[in-house]
Amino acid sequence: MEGQTRRLKSLKSRRMWLVSIVLIIGFSALLWRLYWIQLGSVRSFSHEEMDLIARAEEQQSRVVVVDSGRGSILDRQGQALTGKKGWRLFASPFSQAQIEANRVKLGKLASQLGWTEKQLVHQLQSLDTPGSLSRPDGSELVLKEREAKAIRDLHIPGIDALESDDRWRDRGGRQVIGRVERNPFLIQRRFPDEWEQGLYDSHSRIGVSGLEAAFEPFLRADGSTLLTYTTDGQGRSLNGLEMKVEGSSVGEPYRLLTTLDQRIQSVAERALNDAAVQEGAVVVQDIASGDLLAMASRPLENDPQHDWNAWDNRALMETTPGSIFKTVVAIAALDTGKVKPSDQFHCNGHLGRYGLRDSKPDGHGTQTLEQAYANSCNIAFAQVAEKVGGKTIEEYANRLGLGSRILWSGKVWKEKNFRQLPQEQRGLIFSDEMTRRDQGAVAQTGIGQRDVRVTPLQAANMVTALFHDGKALNPRIVQEIQQRDGETLFTFQPHALAVEKRIKPETLQALRKMMQTTVSDGTAQSLKDSAVSMGAKTGTAQVGQSNERFNKWMIGFAPTDQPRYAVSVVIRSVEDSKDNRSHRVFRQVMEQVVQGEARD
Repeated sequence: MEGQTRRLKSLKSRRMWLVSIVLIIGFSALLWRLYWIQLGSVRSFSHEEMDLIARAEEQQSRVVVVDSGRGSILDRQGQALTGKKGWRLFASPFSQAQIEANRVKLGKLASQLGWTEKQLVHQLQSLDTPGSLSRPDGSELVLKEREAKAIRDLHIPGIDALESDDRWRDRGGRQVIGRVERNPFLIQRRFPDEWEQGLYDSHSRIGVSGLEAAFEPFLRADGSTLLTYTTDGQGRSLNGLEMKVEGSSVGEPYRLLTTLDQRIQSVAERALNDAAVQEGAVVVQDIASGDLLAMASRPLENDPQHDWNAWDNRALMETTPGSIFKTVVAIAALDTGKVKPSDQFHCNGHLGRYGLRDSKPDGHGTQTLEQAYANSCNIAFAQVAEKVGGKTIEEYANRLGLGSRILWSGKVWKEKNFRQLPQEQRGLIFSDEMTRRDQGAVAQTGIGQRDVRVTPLQAANMVTALFHDGKALNPRIVQEIQQRDGETLFTFQPHALAVEKRIKPETLQALRKMMQTTVSDGTAQSLKDSAVSMGAKTGTAQVGQSNERFNKWMIGFAPTDQPRYAVSVVIRSVEDSKDNRSHRVFRQVMEQVVQGEARD
């Protein structure tokens, strides 16, 4: 009996050992599998695939770019449009408990900055992620080196003074300057050779829109300074900052000297803000050189409901022009002699054979071409378009720079057709030959409807052409690529569209006079009492599937005695056909640009 009991105990003991060994082996295998998933298998992916470890780390650790290392983008005066390197104050979001724990030090910091403690605390608690602080009025805060040292000596957790170019701060013109993001797939597609050479890696950032994208090979960073911070499971920032430098040294990047004027750009941005424009654009052009001085676009925020991308530059995007296109029709009519200045046209408010109606239901009566232009009479200009014909209208539109991409393009070293802003759209006059011959389509084209599409850039450039023998210039937005020390590396020489025939001087003079008459006696009389004398043309275009919305335009030049600026304004897809905000924006821009010259 005792022998049997010992055998049972021995068997039970062996089973327990066996189970233990199996469990140990199984647990070890599980650990090995987890290790392989987390480390081994991920690293076995090809170079082109997403690194799962990096993605997991990014979910817990986030990055703020303190210093981009990219080349500067300057305005025509040499002022930085992308941020000048200097000392800036960076901070993490602060909870109330963190505020209380550091109350004394935060009071000292507020005193050093010349702020109230309440102003500092408000900014710290308003942050969603770590970033640079602004002054209480929203302007950029740049510290002196001694101020930065004094702040660092306070040793406040989550706050530091760092050397930064603060490139991502919105200083206006964001759609022109463009966006930079971390995108290894785009890098490999655009720059496969540089990727293989190690000039880029999976952590590199690349320009994806605007000048940042077009001039990426010249602006490419030689190493970024990053601020890393840790988040909790809900993505909220945890207090604590760590600095690191990332990226390989590829030599100093170049810098761009643009044609933009920071003051004038601010004027355009402010005018759109003051008018609460949701979607639209302003372009300001120097008439003498054709250079672009400002290009402002709205919206500033993405809106999925309207399919709006805030990074799309509305100044380069085509849309229906409405009555500003009558400028082309008037030039074509006068220059070909098919219509004389003294010819008269009768408007009774409708043109039955084409179903056209005028904005004035009872009509404008009998008018000359100049009066019809000033009154923006649809019926008269439909008749003018019939006389001129679709082929001639399109020919003159093309000569004035419509229907094609007009921004500077040409050979830049090895690239034969470099474009300063490749996102520019072409526009359109007629969609096909049949439409060009159809009299009803031609009549609708004569008032800027049907197939006609124009960009705000083209509209401003068309005004500038009135002062260059009718030649459409190829506007520059970048003058030079420079070494970091300012030495010129490449100059973009000004040039114009090649045309065989020039527009007659008397035609251009007549058109300029028509634009002044539009201000004194026509649809732009809202500008009449301005201290700055202007010539202008208004436009209202029906858009939308049922023509239930409207584009509101105004284009023109100033001052009339010595024209120096051409401006185009469009406010897109508004509900009210009588919305006059384009008038207000145009006037505000023109007045502040011209009057501001004396202060420059």
